[in-house]
Amino acid sequence: MEDMYRQFLGVLVVLAILVTALYLLKQRGLVRFTGARVLGGGADRMVKVIERVPLTAQHTVHLVQIGQRRVLISSSPGSCQLITEISEREIEQ
Repeated sequence: MEDMYRQFLGVLVVLAILVTALYLLKQRGLVRFTGARVLGGGADRMVKVIERVPLTAQHTVHLVQIGQRRVLISSSPGSCQLITEISEREIEQ
């Protein structure tokens, strides 16, 4: 039973060290916690990622809005290519 308390105390100490390290890094500007705004973007952003679909571990298709245009882009470790531009008519169907 004493070993269980010792392990629990050890876990608490490690968690306290991690939380303290993250707090200090955030205070010094070395870490930014941005949450979900990175993917979706805000209303004031010109470029927004509407949706991202992973095809494989290293290949992804992105639907991106740039101003009033929406484009479909494929990305892989070696390249990024425009697949097509999607019109408003195609989105509404």
